Amino acid sequence: MPLISVWLAAAAVSSAVPIMWWALASERTVTRRAVDNLGRSRAPTQRSADLESSATSRFFGPLLRSMGSRLMRFTPYGWLHAIERRLGRAGLLGRVTGEQLLGMKLLLTIVLTFLGAMQFFGGPSPTTLGLFVGCVAFGFFGPDLYLRAKGDRRVEEITLALPDLLDQLTISVEAGLGFEAALNEIVRRDPTQPLSQEFGRTLQDIQLGMRRGEALADLAERADVDDLRHVILALRQAEQLGVPLAQTLRLQAIEIREKRRFRAEERANRLPIQMIFPLGFCIFPALFIVILGPAAIRLSQTF
Repeated sequence: MPLISVWLAAAAVSSAVPIMWWALASERTVTRRAVDNLGRSRAPTQRSADLESSATSRFFGPLLRSMGSRLMRFTPYGWLHAIERRLGRAGLLGRVTGEQLLGMKLLLTIVLTFLGAMQFFGGPSPTTLGLFVGCVAFGFFGPDLYLRAKGDRRVEEITLALPDLLDQLTISVEAGLGFEAALNEIVRRDPTQPLSQEFGRTLQDIQLGMRRGEALADLAERADVDDLRHVILALRQAEQLGVPLAQTLRLQAIEIREKRRFRAEERANRLPIQMIFPLGFCIFPALFIVILGPAAIRLSQTF
């Protein structure tokens, strides 16, 4: 065998060993990128989603749900549907369930009853007895009162914002956007407004395959606002009859603005009657004291 062939074979073997070691031991860039892409595109599991939430929600959420599920058999028929309507009216539907609300009422009642009982047995008196009864009543009816107050405030915000959002929706539709695209534009501009949040949920229902009329009907049922329910009914009728959507939206915006003006005039007309009670109980007694006080003092000194 020629000497040159031996040297070439030895050089090939000596160069092949480090190349093979590098190929097997080192991490290639393409492989690393592929692994990173797979890690980013992997769908989050329920465990990872739960771990991202706070420790308080991870503890109290299952606890309240477990307590509420055990008490559901003792609740009246239709109570769960009614409480879900109130949760939707308050904007808490999807974040708080009826079972969790029932468990919250039970837990709050137990804690406040225990505190009230400690006060009563520590010093029995009519005051501590009233405190005990008040704690029990507040524990059971407190969540309902909070839910009602939050729902009323949210309905008022939606009622006030409805004409302006209808004008934006009308302008977007007249500019050539579709109804869903116009709703998406409203949601994108002000995502914190309650009505924009309701529109965003309606868009999600439509994207999941629900018909537009059914999604709007769910919106009216969930928000529980009379003006919004009237607008949605008009939109559904316009869709069924083939009436132009922009024309219907403009007419509804004008009508809602007229209703808001009438409502403001009605509140202004009620103000004089409502001012009678503050005048009668707060201002007039002070005026009588200032005006008749010196005269009463002089009469007492004279006689």
